[in-house]
Amino acid sequence: MALVGTVAYIAATDHLLVVETRTGQQLGAPIRPESGSGVAYAPSGWAGDNPAEPPLPAAVDGSGRVYAAFIVDIPGSGTTPGHRSVELVGIEAPGARPVWRATVPLEQWASQTYDAVTAAPVWSDGRTVLVRVSSLGNSPDATTYAIDATSGKIRWKQDDFAARVVAGDTAVGEVPSASFPAKVSGLSLPDGGVRWTNTESAHNVSIFPGGPSLVVAYGQTLGSQNFLSLLDAATGTVKDSGSGSYNGITCQYDGASVTVCHQSSFSRPWAAAFDTTTGDWLWTLPDNDANRVAPTITSAWHGAVYGTTQSGPVILDARTGADRATAPGAAPFIVNGNVGLALDPNESDLWAFPADG
Repeated sequence: MALVGTVAYIAATDHLLVVETRTGQQLGAPIRPESGSGVAYAPSGWAGDNPAEPPLPAAVDGSGRVYAAFIVDIPGSGTTPGHRSVELVGIEAPGARPVWRATVPLEQWASQTYDAVTAAPVWSDGRTVLVRVSSLGNSPDATTYAIDATSGKIRWKQDDFAARVVAGDTAVGEVPSASFPAKVSGLSLPDGGVRWTNTESAHNVSIFPGGPSLVVAYGQTLGSQNFLSLLDAATGTVKDSGSGSYNGITCQYDGASVTVCHQSSFSRPWAAAFDTTTGDWLWTLPDNDANRVAPTITSAWHGAVYGTTQSGPVILDARTGADRATAPGAAPFIVNGNVGLALDPNESDLWAFPADG
């Protein structure tokens, strides 16, 4: 899901819904891919069976746009075999009208794999859209494409690279591999050239945004020790690194000056935040000395951290970790300056709340 103003763009693998959150009304018909014979992977209907990636808000020639990416099957013709492509759709934002489409043939591995394949728009500057295509199964295949936002042609592509974060003019992601060690690499946005590669003696690694110039790498060493490292996106230099009993770490940049990292809800709650300029850690929870527990973090936005404890929803100050509101009524999982979206206490309905930007 992505938010532009009060409009939510909700992705599935085979369509995109546009919803006005002030009324709950769907805007227009579902947006679907138009090329090929349909999507290469459609949800079965089981709960959680939606591996679609979030749409990407962007600006093109001063106007808002949201990009959504679909994997499509292109049927064969005569002696030409069928193949898979990625269809990239640009939707006016806020709004629900598709204004641009491009279809790009994928590498051979995407047509040959038996695993589900997913596509994610990662970044755009209005001229180029960076798209990650990767396998969701045991196969480690991935390719990243830089697509011209006018012509729809490929500016450059990098096989065996899954772009996750863009900081400055560097795209940072993992180099997938079925064998050890895990690798993190930084590519030049203008031409896709490899600027640096870090090799960790690790089973795997995940990449998260850490602010304008930093990224976070989280993984597990060969000795089953989990590590959390802050890297300079331009050079790959490790600015800070720690190891411990982390489990299922996720990090979120608040869009201002703080990145919050937290342990997933199925583990012992843990949360911490660092300054995105200096890389210094600002606070950590739980704090036994202060008799404070760690919330399960749901989102962060411009100095506010949202989450829940056994006492209910809570809002923390992003820079100090102090309680800002102890009974806010909801813990949004996505928020901007206009609206926050949260699940009701029974997790059966979606609630929208006005946000104080």
